[in-house]
Amino acid sequence: MIKISVVFIVLIVVVLTIIIGFTFLLYRNFADRIIREKNKAHLIEIQHQKKLLQESVKAQEEEREQIAIRLHDDIGNKLNVLSVWLNNPNAWNSERSKEIILKQIPDLIETTRNISHSLYPVNLERFGLIQTIEDLVNNIEESLKIRLTITSKYQPRNISVEVQIYRIIQEFLSNVLKHSQATTMHIYLRDSSNSLSLILADNGKGFDVNAIKKGMGVRNIELRASSMNATFKWKSTISKGCRIIISLPKHG
Repeated sequence: MIKISVVFIVLIVVVLTIIIGFTFLLYRNFADRIIREKNKAHLIEIQHQKKLLQESVKAQEEEREQIAIRLHDDIGNKLNVLSVWLNNPNAWNSERSKEIILKQIPDLIETTRNISHSLYPVNLERFGLIQTIEDLVNNIEESLKIRLTITSKYQPRNISVEVQIYRIIQEFLSNVLKHSQATTMHIYLRDSSNSLSLILADNGKGFDVNAIKKGMGVRNIELRASSMNATFKWKSTISKGCRIIISLPKHG
């Protein structure tokens, strides 16, 4: 009887040892899998951030290239023309020559102002985001009708955030003028207790969202939204226009 009890106890110990060992192996495999998944997610996040950084650098270089071209083609050429006239002694004895020279100067000032504004919208600090957007809208050609809708009182953000918001609107507008063949664009701004919502839409020809993502304009908009930790979603239908919805957290 005692021998049976001993055998039974030994059997129980062996079974418990097997169960504990199996449980430990399961837990270790589970823990290893969690660690691998975390490492994989961390690696994906690093690669994602690296890709965003590369795209951001590329976008900045492309913007600088465009500015360099404008400086060379607009200001450089105007200065060359002006230099030729100023170095011509006969120019000062001709009313027509004086008229040409005097016309070049305001053109240079306006071109310089436009390039300066493209580098940094100084009016943001002076007049605020809303008035700066209104000025942008008012300076657009009559072929595109822009509706600006603000449904609540806007609470000013950090200037770096407002620059990104303004640049997004500016980039979207530029794409509309260049590519969409739209007649109407809508800027919708709503500042709630939880977030700032920005909706940009047009009634143009639309595009395939997946195919157009390679374009610099769309990429710049997405990079700027991501830099503010904002969420965004594109919606577009061929021949029915496009729309982007951006939601910026209140702490942004």
